[in-house]
Amino acid sequence: MNSHELIFLVGIVIFLAILLGIAIYSLRRHSRKRGVVDGDWTKLLKRIEAVDRNNVKLVALDLIGYTQESSESTQIAATDIWDLIGGLEGLEVLEQNCAVLIDLAFYLQQWYPEALAVAESLRLNAREIEWHVSRLRAASQTGKLRNSFPDYAQRAIATYYLMTKNVLALYEKSNFPGLIELQRAL
Repeated sequence: MNSHELIFLVGIVIFLAILLGIAIYSLRRHSRKRGVVDGDWTKLLKRIEAVDRNNVKLVALDLIGYTQESSESTQIAATDIWDLIGGLEGLEVLEQNCAVLIDLAFYLQQWYPEALAVAESLRLNAREIEWHVSRLRAASQTGKLRNSFPDYAQRAIATYYLMTKNVLALYEKSNFPGLIELQRAL
């Protein structure tokens, strides 16, 4: 065997090793994603952290100037928003729940392909909430959290509220049997 044949064989072995590495990486990545999508329904619901739905609704509807009691706009004070949602920690819980809402949409997509559009919309909404929370974390480090909190927090809360409504509407539209459990969890 001459040196050109040896170099050629070594090149083929390296190429095959790279292909094998890519295949293993792709399989592992796919199995991780598949585990989330194919995950047990109860595991998905257990991942939802408890939040006070009424407070989220109150703050969210205040942003658009609507209350159930009357059609008059009432402004919630900045300190009230802080108390109603639990400060920055409460917003971080909402941020974590966003990932679960996206996973719920992907879970439903197995049987209801139209869920893809909602899942993509939820992903964009989750990024918006991440942005608001990151602004608040930065404000916390500079000592300006109390001043920045009302604006960023109220927008994040309103977005989260709409996300939960979209997920519930999606499950209702698809006649999914776990709708009642989902309504209790959200």
